[in-house]
Amino acid sequence: MFKFLRKYSVWILGFGGSLLLIAFLAPNVIQQLAQRAGYAGTKQATVGDGESVGYDQWQKNLTESQIIDRLGVSLPGIGNIESPSHWFLLTREADSAGFTPSLNAVTVDAATVTNIARNTGVRTQTVFETLAHLEGVQRLIQTYQGAGRFSDRRLHNAADRYLSSVAIETVVIPAKPIDTDVSEETLLAQFESWKDVSIGEGDQGFGYKLPDRFKVEWVHIPAESIRQAAKLSDDFTSREQRKFWRRNENDPRFPKVEDSTVIPEAVSNAYLDLLTERSRDEIARTMSEQLRLPRRGFEEQDSFIKLPENWGDLKLDLEQLATNVQGTFSIDLPAYGSVGEWISTADAVNTPILGEVTATNLGDSPVSFETLITAAKEFGGNGNFRVQQGVSSPIVETNKGELFVFRLTATDPSRAPDNLDEVRAEVQADAARLQQWALLQAQLGTIQANARNNGMLRVAMDNNSSVSRPQTVSLVDAGIPAILDAATRQSLLSQTILNRLSAGDSIEDMVSSIQSLEQTDADVVKAIFTLTENMPLDTPIVDLSVEERIFVIPSEENMALVVVRVTETTPASMELLKGLSGNTTPILQTLLTFDELGGTKGIGEAFSLEILIDRHNFKRGREEVAAVDEE
Repeated sequence: MFKFLRKYSVWILGFGGSLLLIAFLAPNVIQQLAQRAGYAGTKQATVGDGESVGYDQWQKNLTESQIIDRLGVSLPGIGNIESPSHWFLLTREADSAGFTPSLNAVTVDAATVTNIARNTGVRTQTVFETLAHLEGVQRLIQTYQGAGRFSDRRLHNAADRYLSSVAIETVVIPAKPIDTDVSEETLLAQFESWKDVSIGEGDQGFGYKLPDRFKVEWVHIPAESIRQAAKLSDDFTSREQRKFWRRNENDPRFPKVEDSTVIPEAVSNAYLDLLTERSRDEIARTMSEQLRLPRRGFEEQDSFIKLPENWGDLKLDLEQLATNVQGTFSIDLPAYGSVGEWISTADAVNTPILGEVTATNLGDSPVSFETLITAAKEFGGNGNFRVQQGVSSPIVETNKGELFVFRLTATDPSRAPDNLDEVRAEVQADAARLQQWALLQAQLGTIQANARNNGMLRVAMDNNSSVSRPQTVSLVDAGIPAILDAATRQSLLSQTILNRLSAGDSIEDMVSSIQSLEQTDADVVKAIFTLTENMPLDTPIVDLSVEERIFVIPSEENMALVVVRVTETTPASMELLKGLSGNTTPILQTLLTFDELGGTKGIGEAFSLEILIDRHNFKRGREEVAAVDEE
């Protein structure tokens, strides 16, 4: 044995050393090989009628989903892919339906594929397979959207429903809150029903959830104060100005350097601009250092500072900061201000002094005060601007050369009110409106009779309202003027409708707004079309009875009665029908599909992870593996 070891010692050392070197240089590779060996042959998932998904198949799917994630793919109605399981089920459905193209049919050039492979670190073959699956999934969704086949009669009815218009005049009579007694029991019931709903987002605009709110203090140094201090400084002497002139004698703004004692105004102003800029930078640096000194050494978490309980005693008061700056730089005392009332982040632009401030020194693009406030830690900010309660903001410089620093003195993140008293005034007003709305609806018949017998103006005068100017309403209002020629109008209609549908609008989002109604109410417009759909086309509107031309429609959303007088009806033309239902512009088919399938929301529901799991009877094979790759 020893003779064998002595004879082959060099070979043994070489082979063993190589193994050790590999283990030292590539521990991750060995770990991955070991992991792969442990997972190889395992069942990663089951799908369909118990079909197994093996380790290699799942790893391929995992790689594809990572590429899709890196590419930032967002699918219509679905958005971003939720997880590898989501991508697996989408591609499986696309494959089963025959929508996934062959690799040589992928509509992406080779240069793009190579670039993706280089950026993601995978083989080009894998990128081609991923993009083929992506095209398959996109075709699947598009087919789902346009799966309906519509007869000519159905398209004609759709054109009449969506694109016909009615010209009307209106008088809007809202239920107005008046000073009336409302029982405490009624107020509490109203409060409890809507306390968890944001303001204006509930039915009829109800909602009492308090928004993100703040109180703030600040110090402001005007640009003129900085410039004046620079002008009075020891650096702004004739000698220094002349030296500046000589150093910049080639500047086209300046005349030729002369021995005259008179320094050109252009030179003086340019040098003063330079001193002002230096002074501004020095003031900002000094302010920042003084504010940062009391918190030096404090721990940070997620870019925010962990403040001690006695921070209120340690921090530098902004009023003291203003005094320090004045003494150090011999400038006018910087202005101090504060707001002791709650301001919502949505109303940040109305904050005195600060509201319209825009920082030009906090990134590549200007940053508004509202953006800085909403980025605060207490409002779920990400720490980009390091704004939090009790800590001074970064020094803000504006495009006018001003300096600001502010501090949130109090914050109140969005929440439901603790009790009725916090929002009593709003609840009282809404409850009073509800009472008036009930009374107003009881008068609908009387108001309608008054309009038919005495005219719209009489109704408007009796109810302290006004008769609106004539307007045209339709269920799909793209805002395209009717005076345009047919071809131009069709083109603009197609483009506008597709853009709005792509942006996530539903059919009801595109309905016309009635003048003087605060909220767009699709039910009112639908009611107008229901009441006018049987009007004869061969009879002038003025020859119809007042009962047919004048009627009152309640708007529950606005708690208002809408008195309507019809002046004209215009059905959709055959030219418009043909132009918007052809092969190149199937707008009517798209509208019908969105209406019946629920738009992008319906698509999202049809292809959500939960629905796909149920549809494909999908189950992960190993929970511990699922937890890793789903992350």
